Amino acid sequence: MAAVLGTEHLGRPLTDEEKKRFGALLREHDYPGARLIALRFAYKLTGSHVRSQDLMGRADLRLVRFGWDPARVTLIRGLCRLVWSEWTHAVESNETAQRAEEGFLRELEATEGLKIPSHEAEVMALETSRESRTKASAKLEKLRAMFEKAGDAVNLLWLKLELEGVSDPQQMAASSGRDVGEFYAAAKRRKRAVQRLLANERGVTLSEEES
Repeated sequence: MAAVLGTEHLGRPLTDEEKKRFGALLREHDYPGARLIALRFAYKLTGSHVRSQDLMGRADLRLVRFGWDPARVTLIRGLCRLVWSEWTHAVESNETAQRAEEGFLRELEATEGLKIPSHEAEVMALETSRESRTKASAKLEKLRAMFEKAGDAVNLLWLKLELEGVSDPQQMAASSGRDVGEFYAAAKRRKRAVQRLLANERGVTLSEEES
């Protein structure tokens, strides 16, 4: 069967005849099986059955809006692409949380030489990236707790400014009214805190003097 145009291209709802033709095309390409695979992909992205169902529902709506051409992309790949697109839109709406995660990822790379992969379009790369970001977010909260316990006001301020998208020490000093030297000194304490945090996760306890 030839491609089916979606409502976005047509500028109107599908007619009954077009709905029948679209349904027949989807059945011919095992829509239930393809949708199940895309739903699993949605679960890998969200880690939640409820959110994956919602994500899949929005992908289904986009399929109707934009149509599908089996000569250009398989149904499985097409549905997964729609799931990915809807998920990235949802992620973009929560950029504040991502800034904090990215800031901590940069901190790990700078202090420990660790390279954590960013999000990729392929399924396996996405799964690895999501796991890395989840771990980074958890480490970020542990680091915040360490600064609060130590009464490290400057590093707590650093976390706040990173959250707001400010990462340059000079900009941090200008926006906070503090001397830039305080942020450079805080970076050294932060490096030691990250080292203790990573050591603790490996079952090794480092004192302030050792880190």
